[in-house]
Amino acid sequence: MPFQLTRFGILLILLFLLPWLALMGFGIYWLWQHDWIYQGIGILSAHIVLVYGLLRWRGHQAKPLLVAGIEIQPNPNWSDKAQQAWKELEPLTERWKTQADVLTDSGKALTLSNEVLTVVARHFHADSPYPILEFPLPYLLKLIVLVCEDIQHDVLDKIPGSHAVRVGDLLRARKAVNTLNKFNTLFNVGQWLFNWSGAGFTKARSLLFSKGLNTVTAEISQRLISAYIGKLGYYAIQLYSGQLTLDDMVPTDRLTAASKQDMAESAAQQQSLEPLRILVLGQVSTGKSSLINALFGEIKSAEGLLPTTAEITPYLLEREGLQQAIVLDSAGYGGLMHDAVPEALKQQWAKVDVILMVCNATQAARQADVQQLNAVRRYFQEECTNRTLPVIIAVATQIDRLRPVREWQPPYNIQHPDNAKAHSIRQACEAIAQDLDLPLDRIVPVCLAPEKPAYNIEDGLIPLIHEHLNAAQRVRYLRCLRHQQTQSFWQQWRKQARRAGQLFFNID
Repeated sequence: MPFQLTRFGILLILLFLLPWLALMGFGIYWLWQHDWIYQGIGILSAHIVLVYGLLRWRGHQAKPLLVAGIEIQPNPNWSDKAQQAWKELEPLTERWKTQADVLTDSGKALTLSNEVLTVVARHFHADSPYPILEFPLPYLLKLIVLVCEDIQHDVLDKIPGSHAVRVGDLLRARKAVNTLNKFNTLFNVGQWLFNWSGAGFTKARSLLFSKGLNTVTAEISQRLISAYIGKLGYYAIQLYSGQLTLDDMVPTDRLTAASKQDMAESAAQQQSLEPLRILVLGQVSTGKSSLINALFGEIKSAEGLLPTTAEITPYLLEREGLQQAIVLDSAGYGGLMHDAVPEALKQQWAKVDVILMVCNATQAARQADVQQLNAVRRYFQEECTNRTLPVIIAVATQIDRLRPVREWQPPYNIQHPDNAKAHSIRQACEAIAQDLDLPLDRIVPVCLAPEKPAYNIEDGLIPLIHEHLNAAQRVRYLRCLRHQQTQSFWQQWRKQARRAGQLFFNID
């Protein structure tokens, strides 16, 4: 039934407002009599502007009244595909956090959980008719345990008194408030009849208290819903991207089989942590061996015009700030006579974290380099979808042979070239960046001529590797994770087979 304002209702409103209007009128008249009318208007205006400004500031800041926000960040070791899945959860969080009764309505909570899992599952298993079911059962149980544990810690840390207040206490308090409100209605009727001014102040105070309580309750609800979506989405990405492990371990704390073999071949001391793996690629006679020797500061790899490496040769590199790395020397491609080289290189793509593409700055024929990099990129896009492409850095060698050929007075500033040689080096780097589809800041010009001191290794290449060390460590993490998951997968099969055998032989 629509609300209709009758004459009696209008009369009651006028009777309620008349004393206040009269009081305001007398106040204004008193100010006018004492020549304070302008001061009073100024003070009133200042208060209005102050209150309005504070409300606007509060709205823009949106800072919590009681509960600090529970911030959940994506895993920095996630692949690019997993990072994109995390971003897809943001609009879902904005839509659900303002919903009412999500925490108390089991139907809404189940709908929310299903929607979060569906959004993430479809991102990784778009071709499956049932993407949400693409997981082994033990991993789902692990996900539930992790979500509950994280939310428990966040609630204890962020919500004061959460460890002492029981859910039953909240329900009993709510019932008590509802009971008091029933008696409060009768009291208010009497107060309006005999003490209308006190009743007005009481009503205003009640409205303010109710507004504040509702605001705090809404903030708690929004933060809990956001935390639940964040935690569930976080571990759902771990689950459907294959990064959730049944074992509580850090993948990089153990050596992979490839690193164990490479360390044994390089006669290095056995290490427990997985080192960074750097693959040196390039055409024949581009200076790969010279680059490796310059990195170590001593002769490690033979140099020559013909391909001297028929397979992958590992070298253990230890430098300040780089901890430990394995440098993998590969055979030059482009007119090679080693039939096994392409397959040997392909086997290394998924085992490395950084690729150093060595290019001759004086040679315009880079089609072989382009084909090699495109093959690497295509391999990770099609066969390693849950992995991250290794950090790719192009090393432009033989820059001393650029025009003018006879000039060699390093260092050269290629960011702001100030002579003909610097311009030539800049143009060569731009050409390499365009051909290989790499950013210009990923191209490092170096000189490795044996008759000259090595140029721009310590000041250019090593700092650039350090600059991209976080990205390389993310590649290493995902690489080690896949290796440890494969090992764990077969270990579980062996355990289950042994138990099945024991059960079979124990049957009478």
